[in-house]
Amino acid sequence: MDALELRLIVYRHFVETGVAPTRAELAQTVGAAELVDALLRELHDRHMLVLDDRPGRQGEIRMALPFATEPTKWKVTTSQGAWWANCAWDSLAILAALHSNGRIESTWADTGEPAHLTVAEGELGHTEGYICFPLPASQWWDDIVFT
Repeated sequence: MDALELRLIVYRHFVETGVAPTRAELAQTVGAAELVDALLRELHDRHMLVLDDRPGRQGEIRMALPFATEPTKWKVTTSQGAWWANCAWDSLAILAALHSNGRIESTWADTGEPAHLTVAEGELGHTEGYICFPLPASQWWDDIVFT
């Protein structure tokens, strides 16, 4: 097994269950915990996913971009299920990755008011508003969780 094969397993699990697989679940699938840890580290180093560094969660998947592993301000719902996105950009990316129509629930950054967005046939239904990027793209990976 290589890193890209493990990445596919991670993404399939996310799509099917709405959550990230644990390292223990991946080790059961792959058959070797040490291999899973090494491949997850490789994917992290290649910016294909983000490993958690918080106490009690170290080494677990925190983000498998565009999917978030815990509730965020961006919830994406389709006829297939629901997922949390890491940011507004990722909420659109989830729908694109799934080739699906869907709904994004969030809040407007400037007012805090609820935002209800729909995407149908690849088109964003609501064309008012904006997406705020607090940092230039060149700095995103300096602290991707903050970004």
